[in-house]
Order: sequence, then structure tokens, then C-alpha cells
Amino acid sequence: MKFSSQGKQLSIDAFRSSLSGLSKSNRWVQLGDTLPWSDIERLYNVRLNNGKRGAGNKPARMIIGALLIKHKMNLSDKETILAIQENPYMQYFVGLSEFTDKPIFDPSLFVTIRKRLGNNDFNDMSVSLLKIQVEKSRTAAQEKKNDKDDSPTGSGSEICTDPVFTDSQGRLHQGSLKIDATCADAEVRYPTDIDLLHDGCKVINRYIAKLCKRFSLSAPVTYYKAARSAYLEVIKLKKRSKKAIRTGKSLLLTYLIRDLRSFINLIAVHGTQLLESLNRHERRVVTAIIKMYYQQLQMFKDGTHTCADRIVSIFQSHVRPIVRGKSKFPTEFGAKIGASIVNGYTFLDHHSWDAYNESSDLALQVELYRQRFGFLPVRIYADKIYMNKENRRLMKELEIQSMGKPLGRPPKKSKTEEYQLRMTKAVGERNEIEATFGTGKRIYRANNIRAKLPETATCWTGMCYFVKNVMKFLRELLYALCFILELMANPCNYRRIIIPMQGFAC
Repeated sequence: MKFSSQGKQLSIDAFRSSLSGLSKSNRWVQLGDTLPWSDIERLYNVRLNNGKRGAGNKPARMIIGALLIKHKMNLSDKETILAIQENPYMQYFVGLSEFTDKPIFDPSLFVTIRKRLGNNDFNDMSVSLLKIQVEKSRTAAQEKKNDKDDSPTGSGSEICTDPVFTDSQGRLHQGSLKIDATCADAEVRYPTDIDLLHDGCKVINRYIAKLCKRFSLSAPVTYYKAARSAYLEVIKLKKRSKKAIRTGKSLLLTYLIRDLRSFINLIAVHGTQLLESLNRHERRVVTAIIKMYYQQLQMFKDGTHTCADRIVSIFQSHVRPIVRGKSKFPTEFGAKIGASIVNGYTFLDHHSWDAYNESSDLALQVELYRQRFGFLPVRIYADKIYMNKENRRLMKELEIQSMGKPLGRPPKKSKTEEYQLRMTKAVGERNEIEATFGTGKRIYRANNIRAKLPETATCWTGMCYFVKNVMKFLRELLYALCFILELMANPCNYRRIIIPMQGFAC
């Protein structure tokens, strides 16, 4: 007897169904069910200005959910929309009730979202996650305490909690604060003077040709071909001597100023409507080229390689070189961020495109800690650069313990073993923020900020660390739930269970 398959091709219309039957063990379903969407909706709606007029907005769950998917999976804007379009679990996560093969929104909306949100919004969302984790941790601790009271034997491990005390001024202290600074690298080509001058000649020549074609004008004489020839003569050399580089820079500076004069003369003769016809990005690039030219000219005359507010990319004129002194990359190009960690959650407290001394962040971060949680930290873990006289004086006034070496020469007598152990433990505790920077850059690509505008790049950086906080929230929440379920199933085995969370009152 001959058997044949009874299967038939399933149409997409027959496949559509409710998403309520999805597996609850999937990570996107778990996140969708546990994140505080009501708090996120409230924080997101504050940024909108359509309360009385304007079009309705997309739900915050859809917007923030799409951003979380994008940065968790390291996808582009278009690939994020396609991934959601193809994955029912992701569609459940962003709040859809049934599967659809249509895009949830146009990928260009991501740019508007990044302009709308900032680091403060992501910090507030992280505080909401921390509060939920605390409540779950407190519930688990109470279950353990009740079980311990009922158990006739044993003294199981207690949850590690920070000391709580009230200082002489009546201020409440609880928890610890770990602070440090790093650089969020922008996606720019490594800048050299020759490349910058060549880019300036190329772009300004392109804009001249564009304006002449649009307004049917006779094209002026330009010098891009000569600039290109001088540029190639330098970069094709295997060993570029200082004399060859200086000669190439001299020629490129000459050709660039000639083309800039032609561009300015074109606008002066035919009216400012030529300049107004350029879009905002093109006008910003023209301004950056002019500023870059004068910077390069001054450095060429002085024989130096540094200047104030040096432009390293004419397309991202806000990016500045940040000297970090690292062995592999002594200079990085991007924004400098001051971050703090509370119970494993990362908060970006300071974001600056200009280099600054991070020791000035300590007072700001202590104040932000007080505003978020309602009390001051018991102790601060920070690098050596933070422990200057001014910051130590501030911590002494606020009665905050400084977990660092004291100033001055080390004493002649050797330190006690207890002191050595305390300092070793302090160094180990502070390493958490170094590990956080490594995780943010290696996994969530916080060292490759691909947004081109300063405000969108700020949002991109904050989102990288917010996704890390969300993943920690899911992990810790599952630990607490598993702990409670284990206690309910085996109440006599509480000594074998260790809760990886610290109690923290918010």
C-alpha cells in the first residue's frame, strides 16, 4: 500500500492567532510580563507634548520594547523592525495582542525617539526596576525569616544588607555608591590632519556643484582635483616623513581656502537663498569645515597638533578627543560619561562631549543618589582621582565613609592585617563598575555609538546601559521567584539556598 503525506501548505492567514498561547519560559515573554510598563508609560508620556493637540503617540511599551530589542540584539533600525515583524515572541513583548506581518512603525521613527529620550529618562526607568527587585527581595527575605523561625535547627546564611544609620544631623544613610568614568566611543574614522583637509575639499566642492545645478548657475573654478592629487601623493607613501606630511598639508590648506572663497562668493553674489536651500545637516557641515580650516591653519603655523575644541570629524563636529591614558588606546573619540552603580544597576549621571576631570562628579552623584532614594550612601567606592581634599572634605561633612587610601605618605609602621583585608575588599567591590563598563562595551556595544547627532548619541549611550539593567532585573527577579518556590516546596532546605541580591530600601 502506498502512503502519501497528508500535510498541506499552511497559509499565513491560517497561522494568525492570539499571542496568549506563547510559552511563558521565553525570555521576551518573561520580560513583557515583569517590566513595570505603567511606570515606563508615565515617564515616557512626560516627554510628549500632545496633551491638547497633535497626533496620538505609539504606546510606550511598543517604543521602549523596540529599543530594548534593538540594543539587546545589536541590530540596525531597519533590522529591528524586520526582526519584530518575523518573531511572535518579540511582538508579544512590544504589546501586540495577535501576530501580524506588518511593521509596527517606520524605522525612521527611531531617530525621533532618540531625540526625545535622554539619560535622565533611562535613569528613572532603572529606579523603577530597582524598586520592584527590592520588593521581590524583601518578600524572599521575609519567607526565609518565617521559615527560619519555624525550623527547629540551623542558622542559615542571612541576606547581606548594608548598615543603616542616622548621622549627627539626622540624615539617613543606607547602601553603597560606586562611581567611575569612561568614554563612549563614537563611530568615526581615526582622524588625521590630511584626511580632514581632504574631506573638507571634497564636501565643499560637492556643495558648490549642487547649488550651481539647482539654480542653473555657471560653476566657478574649483581645486578638488589638485587637492586629491596632493592627498594621494602623501597617503600612498609607505613611510611618510614629516616634510612630506607638512608639504601635503600646506597644499591642502591652500586648495581648501580657495574653494571656501568660491563657495562664499557664490552665496554673496546670488543671494542667501542658496545657503537656505541646503538642509540643516549640510549647513552644519559647512560651519564645521570653516572652523576646522582655521584650526588646522593655526596648528600648521604654530607647528603643534593640539588646539581647543579640536574638530576630529566634519560630519560629527561635536565629537572631541578624550585623552584617557590607556595602554592600548591612549586617546578615544566620543563622549565622556560619569556613571554610578547602586545594587548592580548602572546610572549615567554625567554625559559630556568635552573632556573634564571626573573628580568633580562626586558631589553631583551623591546628590542624585539622595534624590533617587531619599537618603545618603553609607560608603563610596571610587578611584584614586576622586579622593582629593575637596571630595574628602565633602564626605566628612556628610559623614560618608570613604573606601580608599588616605592622603599623604604611608606610615612607617606596617598596616594591620585587618586594614589590609578591608582595603583588599574595597578594591574588589570597586571593580564592579569596571566590569560594568566592560560588559556595556563588549556586549551592548557602548563603545560604538553609531548615532550621528549629539542628542541621539546621548540617548544611544543611555540605552546601552539601560538594556544591561533590564537584563539584570530579569535575572535577579527569576532568582527571587525560584527562591520562593523552593522554600514553598522544601521548607527545610533553606540553608542550601543563597539569595544573590542585597536588601535595599527605596
